[in-house]
Amino acid sequence: MKKSDDRSAPSRRQLLSRAAAVGGAATITLSTGAAYAPGASAATGAGTAEVPGISAAYVLPSGEHGFIRDGEAHHSDRAAGTTEALAVRFPTLPKSFGRGVDAAYVLPNGVHGFVKDGELHHTDWTTGTTRTLSAQFPSLPKGFTRGVDAAYVLPNGVHGFVKNGEVHHTDWTAGTTKKLAGRFPTLPTHFAAGVSTALVRSDWVYVFIRGNEVHRTDLGKKAIRKLADEFPDLPEAWTAASPGH
Repeated sequence: MKKSDDRSAPSRRQLLSRAAAVGGAATITLSTGAAYAPGASAATGAGTAEVPGISAAYVLPSGEHGFIRDGEAHHSDRAAGTTEALAVRFPTLPKSFGRGVDAAYVLPNGVHGFVKDGELHHTDWTTGTTRTLSAQFPSLPKGFTRGVDAAYVLPNGVHGFVKNGEVHHTDWTAGTTKKLAGRFPTLPTHFAAGVSTALVRSDWVYVFIRGNEVHRTDLGKKAIRKLADEFPDLPEAWTAASPGH
């Protein structure tokens, strides 16, 4: 196990967002090593440009999926392609969270959790209130307490957090991380460097999203599906390839 250092390094999503904000996307050199699952199209090439897409995904107790992009949410139990403003869908959210979040998860009791920078909001808390990630999850490595790429809840209630190419589970020793590639050996090589978001189904299948690609741990080693094929009810604009894909 690797112990994270004390730096609060920006997450992969924060780096991409900053690049987009100044008029361009960050360029990441990739070595994909990917095999596409049935229904998928051409693989992402090395050296492609990426821009932020879906920032959060989660599984509801009913088994339906939820997705967030910027200030909009889509749930798979709604009409295909439809979205709803985060502030409308989740009226308890702090105002800044309504413009977009870094990660989200759903507890077994249906309570939603949202992460933005170093703050957390649960929908069963008083409207607009937040707690710090470090206070709510004292086992988090210090580098994870301000900015994560993904968060999920396992069927047993354990929380997982992903930042860049590392993961922390709250039932591990405080402050420890593991490499994504080591924890999830089926991951395509470029996913192991960092993902956009992740969720865990009730059958313990992990689902990772990076750009407009999806990897499920039950698909086989390095297998990838296109986001539009895996979740066909998503708005079309949410599944489009980034420039250069």
